[in-house]
Amino acid sequence: MTRALPRHTVAPATLDALAAGGGGEAAVRALVAARRSRTLGLLRLSITGDPDATAAFRALGAVRAAAPAAVDRVLDDPLVGAWATARAVRGHGRAADLAWVAAAAAVRAGVPAVLSFPPTRAGVLPSLGTATTAIAGRHRTDTLPWSPFPVLRPGGAAEVVAADWPPDLLPADLGACPPPPRWAGRVAAGWALLARDHPDAAAETAAITTTATALAPPPGSQTSATLADALGCVFLSAGDDPEATAATLTHETQHAKLTAVMDLHPLTAPCADTFYAPWRPDPRPLPGLLHGTYAHLGVTAFWHTRRATGSGPHADREFARWRAAVTATAAVLATAPLTAVGRRFVAGIAAAAARFARVPVPTRAEADAEDLLRAHRARFEHRWGLEHRRG
Repeated sequence: MTRALPRHTVAPATLDALAAGGGGEAAVRALVAARRSRTLGLLRLSITGDPDATAAFRALGAVRAAAPAAVDRVLDDPLVGAWATARAVRGHGRAADLAWVAAAAAVRAGVPAVLSFPPTRAGVLPSLGTATTAIAGRHRTDTLPWSPFPVLRPGGAAEVVAADWPPDLLPADLGACPPPPRWAGRVAAGWALLARDHPDAAAETAAITTTATALAPPPGSQTSATLADALGCVFLSAGDDPEATAATLTHETQHAKLTAVMDLHPLTAPCADTFYAPWRPDPRPLPGLLHGTYAHLGVTAFWHTRRATGSGPHADREFARWRAAVTATAAVLATAPLTAVGRRFVAGIAAAAARFARVPVPTRAEADAEDLLRAHRARFEHRWGLEHRRG
């Protein structure tokens, strides 16, 4: 696999569509393709002269020549992106573990290969499943014993699985855990609601998400996350409410989209300041504020659509709350150190928020939203003082 990697960029019109909160499935697939090139480049760097890793990389290239779509699905797997980043950027892990990436590609493509595996007690075939016995030495990929990951969302190329992660690839404080008994059903229910009532958002989510992983929820609450190195995985706890789970999927898709945009175009300039964010208990750095603002623009759009589905006062209040929050933080971002592309992107966010601000909502919902925002700000200032009032 020695051919030059393609150069990727985001066309101005596509950037504007993304900045407005959407972008569409085609734009998101283009972002995924760009991240795939990044992952492939990191894999190339990760072999570091190791003969078994070099052979695995060559096998990966041979399989990709025969079945590019199957191999691309493996390259898009968040475990591969996380491993490639850890190996090539931070020097973690074993180069020879690239055999598992090549093996997954060979199995998915139906193109047998013979690979040398380092001793592994619990090997993972990215996008497919886990080895059922310890593996070491040379093996044919079509004889590897493995068990598939549970499928959360069937759909061929758009299938989403609940993957097992090697513990050293995830931050220790993330809280990833084995799926609780009802977790898979809750995620599936949230996805079904998103597909039924929010088809555009669902298409974007399906275009960028291949994997979901359970998180242990904080007491009395729910949590979710997206990791920049593991693009394609949504980490979430998933409660009993499908509407809340669908909102979480939308929120994390926005983070994933922005991460992929920022792979190609830096949006923020160096900035030592931290900022108030109406959705966080702690001050945020500038990139974090931008991420949160963009994620909540998607959440605002979600609740705007929910209002038309009969969700009642709750949807009115959530829509009013998050449109006000996004309007406020977009104004702060407009005065922060941004690149030229970043200024254009933030202007698009602000314009979308302004359109939402013109939508009438019941007076009670507006008042409740203001009360929630005011109470959040008061708690923040009580904890952090007035030096973080910016925003």
